[in-house]
Amino acid sequence: MTLAIALSLVAAFLFAGAAVLQQRGTEGIADADSLGAGFLTALVHRPIWLLGIAADIAGFGVQAAALAVGSLLLVQPLLVTTLLFALPMAARVAHRRLTEQEWRWSGLLALSLVVFVVMGEPTSGRQAPSFSAWLPTIVLVVPLVAACVFAASGLPHGTRRSLVLAIAAGVLLGVSAPLTKSAIAGFGDGLLAGLGTWEFWAMALTASLGTFWQQSSYQAGDVQTSLPAVTVLKPLVAMALGLTIYDETLKIGGVGDLLLLASIGTMVWATLVLGRLAAPELADPPPRPSAAS
Repeated sequence: MTLAIALSLVAAFLFAGAAVLQQRGTEGIADADSLGAGFLTALVHRPIWLLGIAADIAGFGVQAAALAVGSLLLVQPLLVTTLLFALPMAARVAHRRLTEQEWRWSGLLALSLVVFVVMGEPTSGRQAPSFSAWLPTIVLVVPLVAACVFAASGLPHGTRRSLVLAIAAGVLLGVSAPLTKSAIAGFGDGLLAGLGTWEFWAMALTASLGTFWQQSSYQAGDVQTSLPAVTVLKPLVAMALGLTIYDETLKIGGVGDLLLLASIGTMVWATLVLGRLAAPELADPPPRPSAAS
């Protein structure tokens, strides 16, 4: 558990840096180019975005290592600490100090995570559920994501466009986490065996599309909507799959149940608040002073 916690926190740090860099890289791209191949073409010519993608890939690799030794119910909630790292990063870029409100909510988030891990005692279940166990999830996720992307294509730049793309991204990235766990387990039988599993290719697809539409949600301009939505949806979707098709468990019984539920509620609420506090700094940093001034 200690190794899984440490790896999860390192992954969260890398994801935080990636979010700051990638959002900067999407600025100024027209809405008409934000959902197709033209979007990627524009982004790959921006060094700051490429640096963000490098941080994202590194974070994904560390997350995969965490999932190899820990449960979804342990690793995914800890990844919401991405916001705890993103806040000071965003403040640094904006040349400001964190406010008392940001410190207070950061403390609540950290406390809720500690309570969740201690009281819940998340335990691992199955490494690789059958394809038939995945069918209900596939039936739900594919139409939902398709509807979000279709709806976004007809919406103007702003909050609603950002939100529906963030929902699509958050759901796909939440699904990619358990698929990553299964894909890593498949490589235990060798490289070719791992590459031959359907989970590996499903992981690659969901992670790639989720990351792509996350960039599109940043580009939509309302980061204070997209960042919290993606940050909350990823662990919630992954935890739901962990409890169901992966047969992972939480310690339930007695007074501790109330503390566990309170910790989850506080975790979600603090994440939403911190996301909205961090997002304006990510979206609209003040101009740097000129040399003449």
